[in-house]
Amino acid sequence: MATFKNICWWACFIALAVCVQAMAPGLDVLVVGLIILLQERDYKDMLWLLPLFILLQEGMGTRPFGAAVVWYAATVVVFMLGRWLFEVGNFIFVFLLSACLGCAYYGVAWLMAPLQNLAFNVQDTLDKSLVQAIFMPFAWQAIVAVRKKTVKEE
Repeated sequence: MATFKNICWWACFIALAVCVQAMAPGLDVLVVGLIILLQERDYKDMLWLLPLFILLQEGMGTRPFGAAVVWYAATVVVFMLGRWLFEVGNFIFVFLLSACLGCAYYGVAWLMAPLQNLAFNVQDTLDKSLVQAIFMPFAWQAIVAVRKKTVKEE
């Protein structure tokens, strides 16, 4: 029953994330799910969810092709480095993580644009990076609260 509840929760999360991303172009809501998986050290679920997140990001076309793999790899690396310094459930950790990932968002866009002969709009990319960095801690806090009430309450 717990596995079914967990799968249903992730299906609802993905559906909601796709809807929010459709309303806010350039925003990656699925990365909050990746952070939750890393915090819970739920590598078994991450094994099937991460490829799904990447396929969804690539399919939605919100970023240059191939950038989702680099973006999620940067998320995992920054999370693992930050975990050595802070408690992962702490709001300050997620706030600092989101600031670093805002910079990584900009860096990935800067890296991928010339590789695909795309114009790099500095101001637009900076705006999207800031929105991503500001959105992440509040979305994380809301989603963790919902997840504790629905899935982890047994």
